[in-house]
Amino acid sequence: MAILNGLVSAAGSITVEVYNTFPWALILNSGMSGIAFYALRIILLTVCLKLILSPLDFFQRYKMRKNQLITMRLKPQMEKLEKAYGGNPKVLQQKQAELNKREGMSYLASCLPMIVTLVVFIWLWNSLRTNAEFKQFDNYVNIYEVYSSAYTESFGDDYDETTNALKDSYAVEFAEAYESEIAPVLADGAATPEEISAAVAAATDDVSGQAFVNAEYFGLFASVYGEVYAEYYNEHYSDADVAEKASSIARKRASSSVGEYCSIVAQDAAYEYFSNDGKYKDGGYESDSFLWVDDIWSPDTPWSKRIAVSQTEFVSRIGSYATDASRSGLEQEQLDDIVNSYDTVMARIVEEGDYGVNGFLILPILTVGLNIATQIITRRQQKKSGQDASLGQNKGCMTAMVVVMPIIMGYFAITYCAAFTLYMVTNSTMSLLINLVTTNITKKMLPESGTGKSDGGETVMKHGRPDPNSKNGRRK
Repeated sequence: MAILNGLVSAAGSITVEVYNTFPWALILNSGMSGIAFYALRIILLTVCLKLILSPLDFFQRYKMRKNQLITMRLKPQMEKLEKAYGGNPKVLQQKQAELNKREGMSYLASCLPMIVTLVVFIWLWNSLRTNAEFKQFDNYVNIYEVYSSAYTESFGDDYDETTNALKDSYAVEFAEAYESEIAPVLADGAATPEEISAAVAAATDDVSGQAFVNAEYFGLFASVYGEVYAEYYNEHYSDADVAEKASSIARKRASSSVGEYCSIVAQDAAYEYFSNDGKYKDGGYESDSFLWVDDIWSPDTPWSKRIAVSQTEFVSRIGSYATDASRSGLEQEQLDDIVNSYDTVMARIVEEGDYGVNGFLILPILTVGLNIATQIITRRQQKKSGQDASLGQNKGCMTAMVVVMPIIMGYFAITYCAAFTLYMVTNSTMSLLINLVTTNITKKMLPESGTGKSDGGETVMKHGRPDPNSKNGRRK
């Protein structure tokens, strides 16, 4: 009953502070609060973020394009170095690096945007993960409040006052009524269990008619009290103190039954709220859905549920919100009551099990597919820009990343919330589009007819003066 006491005392007084850690959660929860569709907030944030970082993408493509043109121009000299030092890979790699550096090849500059993107990725991932914990906790608190209000409404305004009146004041009247009916039956010492049961039933009828503010539950209390009292008398009526023991046991059992009854009423209310049914039709629980995904704060997988099916799973989902009251602005005792009541509050919702699967692996599949496409395009660009040749013995590792990175992204997509997977899909899509645009722009800015630095920074033309890198000084 301790949990139920906590439920009633907390009803209507729960205010969970919004998770607004700067900058991402603050933007999503406050800056975009006018957008009710939370998935759209994530899509817009990702698009805006990619547009803000697009100059870095352009800079990266520009440097890669310059490197590509330098590589094309230096190809004859690289071939000479391979012929001269092919038997000594270490020296060959050193000579190639020296030549690239001397001619203005820059690898670090093209890698810096990738580093910035990775930092933002990790930063946003951590923020969305924490925000998912907050949202799942806040969603449950909404259900908890409905349960608490329904429990209080069904039992009365003051749980402690009402139950004490039933257990103590009226139990005294019960005991007197039972004794007045039962004592004559037991007087000759030969009463049968059937006769005792009939006497107890008569006593129950007597006390059930008494006025009480909660008449329905008073009747329930009196009925359970009578059943327990009769059962105990049937088994122990030969004991001298049977009446006192029967009354004590009956009070406890009856009080528990009333609490269980009210809990069932409250669980039904919570279920109607969650299912948008009954008096909560079209005004109940609202999950942050996205097309086929029921709740973006759970993974887009067929084996995931939009709610936790047990308190243990719930605690795992909400992280430190389950133990640190300061995170949500609650009192520690209140937080403990809320978390420890999960199985009771969600009993019918979990039992009905009509909340379905949360998703169909569409976002994870898109994440893996887009990552593979990005990896392939990036490797080709690196190869054209000369970075591939400079990798030397590390080339195999970079090739392996084409396989490893999609697997890592796939793991993120099926284990973390669909909100983060939605970010990854939007981010990858934007990256491919920006890549296409910036690549075309840089090709126009740096056409193959101009190859950049060479012998004092002069431009080597396909037509005009002889190409110093061609054999016998012939024109291209």
